[in-house]
Amino acid sequence: MPHQDLPDTFVQRIATQLGADLLRFLARRVRNKSDARDIAHEAYVRLLRLDRKDLIRDPQPYVYRLATHLIHEFELKRRADDARLIRWTEEQALTNETAPLHAYIDAPVLRARIHNALSALNPSCRAVIILNRRDGLTCQEIAEHLGISVGMVKKHLANGLRHCRSHLRDLI
Repeated sequence: MPHQDLPDTFVQRIATQLGADLLRFLARRVRNKSDARDIAHEAYVRLLRLDRKDLIRDPQPYVYRLATHLIHEFELKRRADDARLIRWTEEQALTNETAPLHAYIDAPVLRARIHNALSALNPSCRAVIILNRRDGLTCQEIAEHLGISVGMVKKHLANGLRHCRSHLRDLI
C-alpha cells in the first residue's frame, strides 16, 4: 500500500512505529547508545529528504536497510578519524622541538608515572603501545607479532596514546 502521507507525517509515523526497535537494532551494532541515536537521526533525516516516499511499500525493511548502510558509513568515518589521529600524533612527535621531558622531571618519577599509565591499559593495548613506541615496530609488524588485524593495532594505538596523554598531561 503506497503512502500518501505528507513527508513529515510519514517520517513521524515511521519514527513512532519503529523508533525503539530501530534504536535497539543500532545499539547492538555500534559502540554506544549515543552513536545509535545519531545514526537513527540520520536515517530519519534521509527519509525526510526522499522525494518519492509513495514508492516505499513496506517502510520497516527500507528503514533497516538504510540504517545498515548508515552503520557502514559511520564505521568508515570512525576508522578514517582514527587513522588521522594516529597520523597527527606521529607528526607531532616528529615536529616537537621542545626540550625533552626528562629535562624537566626526575627520571625515576617519570618512569613510575609512565608505568602507572601503561598499567591501567588492557594487556593488548599496552603491548601495542610498547611495541610501537619502545621497539619502533610498524602497525603491520605489530599485527603480525600479536596475531591481530592492522585495524585493531591502530585502534589500540590511538586509544592507548589518548589514555597515556591524559594521564601524563600535567607533565607535558
